[in-house]
Amino acid sequence: MKRSLPCLLCLLLWFVAAPVRAERAITDMAGRALTLPDHVARVFAVGHCIPIAGAVAPDKLANNYRHATESAAARRFLSPLFFENKTIPAAGIMLSDEEIVKMRPDLVVMETSAQALDRAGRMQDKLGVPVVLVDPDFLKLKEAIGFLGEVLERREHADKLREFIVRHVDPVAPRARAIPEKERVRVYYAEGPDGLSTNPAGSSHTQVLDYVGGVNVAQVRNQPGEGMHKVTLEQLYLWQPERILVWTPGAEERTAWRAIVEDPLWRKLDAVEKGKVTQIPWLPYSWFDRPPGSNRVIGVLWLAQLLYPKVFDYDMTPLVQEYSRLFLHKILSAADARYLLDLAAPGKPKAQ
Repeated sequence: MKRSLPCLLCLLLWFVAAPVRAERAITDMAGRALTLPDHVARVFAVGHCIPIAGAVAPDKLANNYRHATESAAARRFLSPLFFENKTIPAAGIMLSDEEIVKMRPDLVVMETSAQALDRAGRMQDKLGVPVVLVDPDFLKLKEAIGFLGEVLERREHADKLREFIVRHVDPVAPRARAIPEKERVRVYYAEGPDGLSTNPAGSSHTQVLDYVGGVNVAQVRNQPGEGMHKVTLEQLYLWQPERILVWTPGAEERTAWRAIVEDPLWRKLDAVEKGKVTQIPWLPYSWFDRPPGSNRVIGVLWLAQLLYPKVFDYDMTPLVQEYSRLFLHKILSAADARYLLDLAAPGKPKAQ
């Protein structure tokens, strides 16, 4: 008994000194009660949540899009924290279950949707880690940033992101609402390689246009998910937009922009004939959509000035620099900021 006493004392001391894995209770943006580990070191962000999770805590982001990770053009405008040692899909754009398991995340961040509750439950069971749901609505972006600041233990930086939105983005909406209806610009959002796919007003993919007071000419049904409703040139002849905003996969080649400006059939539109076809800046993430994430913050300021320069008279170069420092954790020179802004100009910008 005497001989075993020191062993018992050592065992007792070990239990007292051993670290206890603390947990914390939270409620996510879908109203789900969850228990999180006290410290989150590695996060798997699903799809559109990547930019916002990266804006709050890029060092904790376990994955990123292939474009942002492999493209030298995108990496130039991102902190290495966004692309170094990040998992990307081996094929396609979706990570397989095996790839997600290998990441060993402490937490999964997923956007709310009609199927999100079931999907989040299945993923929690499979990975054995909590899945938090974040509302992707642009109007709730400050709330989402604050929530992720708490979850990812980056409250101070989240406050800086929110302050940027309060200072620069929040004033846009009331000023846009004050623009008389007859002075509002009619806009077509051209998507896909031929520019003949789009989304209507009220879509999550056109929130930037709605927010700045543009009139979306697309009279089509708001399809769930990715949208991309097919339209015809005949419909566009009837709608006659005053400006065309262009998004395309492989934006570096300006596939859709060239399809529009170089096709004689498109020139029946006044917007094309008058040179009002604008490529949406796409580096390091699109400024307008795809993904519809926190990257839309700079897109609101850019588009508001593009459509209504007399109402929104910004000096965009320092705004791009401040946005980049806060949301992309990257210090940009004034020349680099101007390069990004010039992506919207007709023709290919000169390399810096």
